[in-house]
Amino acid sequence: MTSTISKMIGLSLFSGIDVTVLFEDNFKEVHANRLELEIKAADLYPEGYDLNTLFVSYKERKLNHDLERGSKKALKNLAADIRKKLGE
Repeated sequence: MTSTISKMIGLSLFSGIDVTVLFEDNFKEVHANRLELEIKAADLYPEGYDLNTLFVSYKERKLNHDLERGSKKALKNLAADIRKKLGE
């Protein structure tokens, strides 16, 4: 199991910690030192692939997109959230 998993992730980013990986439809905790990179990120993701889709939730990406395009509803909701947090 570890030999297959070990070829999925690079060590330099995760050394000294445990990493949760999906292996044969199960999540396993594996120490990062037992993992090694087999495939380069450039081979996994095509040119121009948006990595934010992997690490940022849909809700957060949608909010950012709405704010960038000037959505009044998004700005209103954001202002309400700020007022709520300041009131607590």
